[in-house]
Amino acid sequence: MANKSVYQDFNTDALTHYGLDNDPIYGVIAGSIVEDVLVTQDQTTYEKIHSSLTVPTESGNTFIHKKKAFILPKCSVSQDRLKAALKEHKITVTNDYTQADLIVGHDDIIMNLENGENIPSTNMMNKLWNYEITSGASNAGSPLHVLIDSHPNNVIVTSKITEKIRYYNLNIEDSLYDQWLITGLAINLAHLIETTDLSVVDTETILHKSANTMIMDEQLLADLKLQLSSGSDDRYLASKVIPAIDYTKNYHLLWQFAQDCSSILHNFNRDKDIQYWVSQSNFVKFERRSAQDMILWLESEDKLCKTTFRYLEPIVRKQISINNRDLYTFKVAVKKEYQQYLKNSIK
Repeated sequence: MANKSVYQDFNTDALTHYGLDNDPIYGVIAGSIVEDVLVTQDQTTYEKIHSSLTVPTESGNTFIHKKKAFILPKCSVSQDRLKAALKEHKITVTNDYTQADLIVGHDDIIMNLENGENIPSTNMMNKLWNYEITSGASNAGSPLHVLIDSHPNNVIVTSKITEKIRYYNLNIEDSLYDQWLITGLAINLAHLIETTDLSVVDTETILHKSANTMIMDEQLLADLKLQLSSGSDDRYLASKVIPAIDYTKNYHLLWQFAQDCSSILHNFNRDKDIQYWVSQSNFVKFERRSAQDMILWLESEDKLCKTTFRYLEPIVRKQISINNRDLYTFKVAVKKEYQQYLKNSIK
């Protein structure tokens, strides 16, 4: 039975499928043990595997027919929220990827690492720059010395090693410059996706298909502002509502929410679902934009409509500054290209 660890035994068929049979396997320190990873100079295959794991093959109308989902490690959306959204379509979540018929993919499975920094045990794939491998150390004796010396493969030197063993005591065998690390889970899972009916859906598709999605309106905005300024119980309630808000509708109210409630950035800095929503919704950018900047951005994105313009334009108008009033009179009018947003539709 497979588990969710990124460190899986490499499937020989998968290695052959990707032409990685002859690429070296190295050890990496993971907790109190050494795990095996594959390191290659084949960037093309690395990117192919990454693409298989992250590019959706299911739409919002097709993934709902699946039965069991496996969520890739290090997902920015909490397991609880994804489980609840999948449960709406009678899809259960499993930690055994061999039992799944659906993979929940995302782009957080990789990192670019350099100069021997620690390799996180939740990353499925990494680009390595300026690393080295060791076969062991002189003056061995500590548990870490023994761990490295007893491993059948060379071990990648990271800060976890150099913090406990002096660098000059290590037997350095080779350097790893500009190479790519792939775990067993990444290779095995990508192989299954390419050779079986196992398919991929992204987190956004799942969340937007949820019946619990809410649209920001003026009442919801007022409720959230009140809750966020109240006691901890009300703030907790708000923290469960915010991640469910559809950030593709009513941009003017999302902008107002960002202007009035920027406190969520630090009040909920450890809330995974709110931080994901903040990232996806452009909350920080909205908070920094003026009403005029928001109008110009919406126009450039072809998202400006009468409702958003009529909400934001009066705010911009209040900020107009006119001098020399003692000698002159002024007339202010919306530019011709924006007047279409002021006209009511003829029924």
